[in-house]
Amino acid sequence: MSPPRAGPVKALEAVVPELEVEGGALRNEAVAVAEIPEAVKRVSRENWLDENVVLGFLTLKRASMVPDAATSTLRRVEAFIL
Repeated sequence: MSPPRAGPVKALEAVVPELEVEGGALRNEAVAVAEIPEAVKRVSRENWLDENVVLGFLTLKRASMVPDAATSTLRRVEAFIL
C-alpha cells in the first residue's frame, strides 16, 4: 500500500533574522510559510513530530546537524568551511 499523496504545497518565502534549531541559532535563514496538508500533519503526529514545522536537510546542514536514523534524533556534527 502506498502512502497518501498530499498534492502540491503553495508557500510564501521569507527570511527570518534568527532561527533556533536544537539550541543553535541560524542567522538570516530562508523559510517557507505554508499551509501544511492534513496528510502530512497526520504522519508527523503519528511519529511524535511537531505538525506545524518542517525543517529541510539544508537547514539541518547549516545548523551542523544530521538526522540519525538509528535513534530517530538529530546529531550535532563538526562543520568544515573550505
